Amino acid sequence: MLRGIFKTFLVLFILVLFLGIPGITVTGYAESGLEPIPLEWAGVDTLAALARLPDGEIPIGKTLVMVSSLVGGDLTGVPVDPAAVEKEFNLLAERVQPALRDRSDPRKVISALNRFLFVEEGFTYDCVAGNPDNYLLDRVLARKHGNCLGLSALYLFLAERFSLPLWGVYVPSHCFVRFEDAAVRINIETGEKGAEWDDGRYSRDFGLTEERPYLRSLGRKEMLGVYLKSLGAAFSRKGRENRALRLYREAAVFYPGLPDIYFNAGVSFHKKGMLDEAIEQYRRALALDPDLAVARDNIGVALAKQGMLPEALAEARKAVALRPRNPVTRRNLAATLCANGMLEDGIREYRRVLEIDPDNAKALAGLTKAYYVRGEFHEAIVYCDRAMSCGWTPDPALLGTLEKYRDPLSASQP
Repeated sequence: MLRGIFKTFLVLFILVLFLGIPGITVTGYAESGLEPIPLEWAGVDTLAALARLPDGEIPIGKTLVMVSSLVGGDLTGVPVDPAAVEKEFNLLAERVQPALRDRSDPRKVISALNRFLFVEEGFTYDCVAGNPDNYLLDRVLARKHGNCLGLSALYLFLAERFSLPLWGVYVPSHCFVRFEDAAVRINIETGEKGAEWDDGRYSRDFGLTEERPYLRSLGRKEMLGVYLKSLGAAFSRKGRENRALRLYREAAVFYPGLPDIYFNAGVSFHKKGMLDEAIEQYRRALALDPDLAVARDNIGVALAKQGMLPEALAEARKAVALRPRNPVTRRNLAATLCANGMLEDGIREYRRVLEIDPDNAKALAGLTKAYYVRGEFHEAIVYCDRAMSCGWTPDPALLGTLEKYRDPLSASQP
């Protein structure tokens, strides 16, 4: 009977470890698999009409201003006047026009744009994750700060105004701009004041292979999809999952081939407790990008929550194979191994997490619980102390039991 109680406890506490979802690193409704639910903000009809236009006929500048102004006020609480934003863009274009009179040399054109934006106008790259002020266009213009998406939008606006062959490019969780015509292809990295990066550097830095669907020049519709996906992620960070899902649906209209849209939708469903829907969206993301490890990882989390532990373990192993040095992924594998009764293997994986991140509180907590279930209380109390020093708060009953086994030797670090 005691053995059965331990086994039940083991399953329960490991499932608790799965409650955390890895961070959100987000129509052809038929293609996306998301049912069409109307957005609650004005401009939906305009977006639907734009989606039916040929790519080259979409006014990228006006559309980004429209979306930014309509959604931004709700997101930040700061009302936006789209006419004022467009006026600021027009003034920006007027100021740069003299520097673009000679467009015979692409590199001189790029240099002129870089100098104008980053030196004369003083725009600054700001990579703070999740801050919508860095890509809502009124805020980018007012603050002269932007992330990769916000600064890329400036380049694309000026490209449209002056008929320059500039295109947005997307890699996982990052975008930049490319000058590309029949004769030349030059990447412009907005995170480094417009420095030129070759494709190889992006492939190395973002773990890309030729099979992954990134690093190509995007059309205007696709960049709108990236923008709408990012707005959806901002709402999700605020816990507004229904609004986020509706924006992901709109994003899928414009860029049905972007894996992040479906991954982000999966995260929103996951947070709402709709696990079957979450798994479906994660699998759609993986169908587009089989190497999207976070989607594989989250499928394992969702399956574990459903009690499908062997299936969760299979997914966790696949996720670790994709990114073996990621502490979250490897920690999920450790937890899933323990939940499947493979305590020794789970302990070994938790130790590997600590080799990567020695102060990982959740790994230390996992080791505490694993040793507790094995009845090795002296080892458990040592890891418990380390976990608490890293911010973990143990269950009072567990801590009360372990305190009985504390001795001077427990201060040693294993």
